[in-house]
Amino acid sequence: MNPTVVLVHGAMHTPWIFNPLRERLTARNIASRAVQLPSSNPDSAAAQGLTEDVAVVRAEIEAVEGPVVLAAHSYGGVPATWAAALEDRVAELVYMAAFALEPGVSMMEWMGGDFPPTWIRSSDGLAVKAGDAEQSIFSGVDPVLTAEAVGRLNWQGMRAFTEKLGAAPTDVPLTYVVATEDPALPPTVQEQWAAHAAHTLRVPSGHSPHLSHADEVAGLLAEAVARAER
Repeated sequence: MNPTVVLVHGAMHTPWIFNPLRERLTARNIASRAVQLPSSNPDSAAAQGLTEDVAVVRAEIEAVEGPVVLAAHSYGGVPATWAAALEDRVAELVYMAAFALEPGVSMMEWMGGDFPPTWIRSSDGLAVKAGDAEQSIFSGVDPVLTAEAVGRLNWQGMRAFTEKLGAAPTDVPLTYVVATEDPALPPTVQEQWAAHAAHTLRVPSGHSPHLSHADEVAGLLAEAVARAER
C-alpha cells in the first residue's frame, strides 16, 4: 500500500490550516488526512486534553491502510509523539516547528509553569487562546490567509498543557522542519530537537512553515513518503 501523510495541527487550530499543504501533496499524488484534535474547540467548556488527542491521532492512523508518515505542527507534536510510540504503522514522524518533548514532561512544565502574557484565558478557566496570533503564530504568512486563519482559531483546553507526555518512539525515524525565524518556539530549541532527527529542513519561516513555505514542506513530506515506500 502507498504511504499516507497524517497531519496533526497545533493548539487552537483545525484541520483547515493544512489545506494549502494538502493541495500540494495531492498535486504530487500523495494521499493525506488531517485530524481534528478534541483539545481545540470553539466552546471552551468542550475543549478536551492530551489523552483524548492521542486517542484521535491513533484512530486516524488505524483507519489508514498501509504505512503512515505522521506530520505534526507545534503542540500537535506532543500527541503525535505519543501516538507514534504506540502505533507500529508509523514509518516516519515529522515535526514542523513542533514540540518534541521527553516522556513525563507536560507542555506547562516546558513553558515554565505559565502561559505567555499575551494569551487569553476563557471566562470559565477551562481553556486559553493566543491573543497575538498574527505575530506569534502567523508571522510571514500571506495577510489574507492570516486573517482567515486567525478567525478560525479555537479555544485550547487546559488539560492539553497540564497532562504529561506518556511515551515517545524509540525506533521511528524522525524528521524536523526548523523555522529559523520563529517568534513562538525559539529556533535554538528547535535545533536541539533537530539534532536527534535523521533528516532536517531549515526554512526562513515564522511559526507556520506549512503555510509560509508550503512548497518546501510538501517536498520534504514527499521525500518521507518515498522512504516509507522502500
